[in-house]
Amino acid sequence: MKYIIDTDPGVDDAIAICMAVKNNMDIIGLTLASGNIPQVKSSKNLKIIQDILGSNIKMYKGEHEEVIEHNTAEYAHGIDGLGYLVYPDTSRRRYEGVRAEDFIIKASRKYKDDLTMICFGSLKNLANAIKKDPKVVDRIKHVLIMGTTYNPDNKDPYMEFNVNADPASARLVLESDFEDIKLITHEIGIAAHIDKNYVLNLRLSQDKVSRFVGTIAEKYMDFSKEKGEGDCLVNPDPATLLPAIDKSILHFEPCSVKVMDNGRKKGQCYVALTDKSNIKVATTIDLEKFDKLFKSTFK
Repeated sequence: MKYIIDTDPGVDDAIAICMAVKNNMDIIGLTLASGNIPQVKSSKNLKIIQDILGSNIKMYKGEHEEVIEHNTAEYAHGIDGLGYLVYPDTSRRRYEGVRAEDFIIKASRKYKDDLTMICFGSLKNLANAIKKDPKVVDRIKHVLIMGTTYNPDNKDPYMEFNVNADPASARLVLESDFEDIKLITHEIGIAAHIDKNYVLNLRLSQDKVSRFVGTIAEKYMDFSKEKGEGDCLVNPDPATLLPAIDKSILHFEPCSVKVMDNGRKKGQCYVALTDKSNIKVATTIDLEKFDKLFKSTFK
């Protein structure tokens, strides 16, 4: 299977990309989404991540935003998006001249049902691809999305970050007839946690990538603790990779999804279990298996 990772790095994005490469996923492209931080910073971060990995995956920028209409999340990821440190923009890597949505369209024609989209941020790039070529929906069979929220014990609406960053794009993608959409929710991302001491000790690792993960994670863990998510590393974006790495770690159930893209409820999303749907939501995680995967990847 070939993969396109749509990302807005972001600490957990960076960790997820490192996890994907170190687990030998066949990534044919990295497309830059809007979300955690402004594009000028996330575009630098993606080059830094590849420098750390020593990988050479082609990179594509999405639509340039003259004005950012959603809140960004430097409060969680750091002023530049990679924790407490600010990395210099010294990389010689270059982005391809093709726009992200055009690359998605081209790749879907070449690989068809051997292609999976993995989306860590807002869904603008995939939505733009659908707008340009609606048959993308027929060619790409599998889409993994970090986004939405599902907690059967909490009936109050919740504005999940990625959906709220671009509700119109989220609604378009989630109402499209992809054969297989899997949602990895806010709750599952929080449940996929790793002991803080283990993560901080990675800063002493002999492995360059593991040291990088341990270094950038500190700010993200501090934010999670302040928010009441635990004194640990939560992993929304790494959890989104799990169906591609080990299908046994997450359990999915069919669901319906409603995204509000206008009015006073704009950004709210509602997920409910149903009998049959092309969309499935992760409802449980085997934390022991996830812990083992994380620690075998970064050590």
